[in-house]
Amino acid sequence: MDNKIIVRKKTNPATIAIIVLSVLLLASVVFGATLAYFNANADVTGTITLGNPVNINITQGGASVSTLTFDGTAMPGSVYNQPIGVSIPADTSNALLRAKLQLTDTTGATSKINATTNANWIAGEDDYYYYNGVAKSGDAIDFVTKVIVPTSLTNEDANKVFTVSIIVEAIQEANNAARDVWTSAPADWLTTYAPAEA
Repeated sequence: MDNKIIVRKKTNPATIAIIVLSVLLLASVVFGATLAYFNANADVTGTITLGNPVNINITQGGASVSTLTFDGTAMPGSVYNQPIGVSIPADTSNALLRAKLQLTDTTGATSKINATTNANWIAGEDDYYYYNGVAKSGDAIDFVTKVIVPTSLTNEDANKVFTVSIIVEAIQEANNAARDVWTSAPADWLTTYAPAEA
């Protein structure tokens, strides 16, 4: 009787890991190839060119100014015949305008100042005046013809220095922007110059 000695080789764990990884790699190649479909990709770009900006200048006596000038010593009720307006520079998009006047003392307290405005402006309930028209490139638009020092000022206000501010805002006429931004504007004015979309 032959006695055979069977020698079993012990499998190394590293060898098993290599075999398993090889099988997984082969499976991923096979399945990856079988999961391909007809496909395509495309993309396209375009450009949008924006129009001119909206620009304005404040004028006093017909000239553009960065500071308003009021001569003499004022008293309550003093009247300054001051033609103050708005000019629209060249290359400006059509715009709608609103403006307000404000008097501020050195303590920061503000009060409404009386003024005579051009007939093309209407008073809103938000202290703004709204221009009845469309401001176009090259336009010169009158706003205030007279500024009147408030008669509500008293002896306590004597010798104070007050700042008169004319605040003018312009917004593009296009796409009814005023309806979205100037929500406190008079309803009739909005209907005319920034009508709601149907």
